[in-house]
Amino acid sequence: MTSAALRQEAVIKLRRAVASFAYDEVQAAAAEYRRHVDEAVATRPAGGPPPMELAQEAEELIRWSLQAVRAARAQARNQYDQLSAVLRYRNPQRQLSTWNIDG
Repeated sequence: MTSAALRQEAVIKLRRAVASFAYDEVQAAAAEYRRHVDEAVATRPAGGPPPMELAQEAEELIRWSLQAVRAARAQARNQYDQLSAVLRYRNPQRQLSTWNIDG
């Protein structure tokens, strides 16, 4: 398999992990992707043009991942807010009767 094909496979793994909220797998997939990018940069000839396509690919992947995580976070916050609103009605606070004794 070529380096570019392995890198694309790593991209797919990373996107799949982010999309499925498997954040423990995201770290491993991101490390694998980084290894493939480092390898692609290391094999370029010295003094050659900078690897702009790799930089664009990495930037796009990072932006997509950030957007997906922010959307998941907003969804989780929305669910939390909905549950918090419902839980207020589950156990209403009791009204305690108090008596004042004069004398």
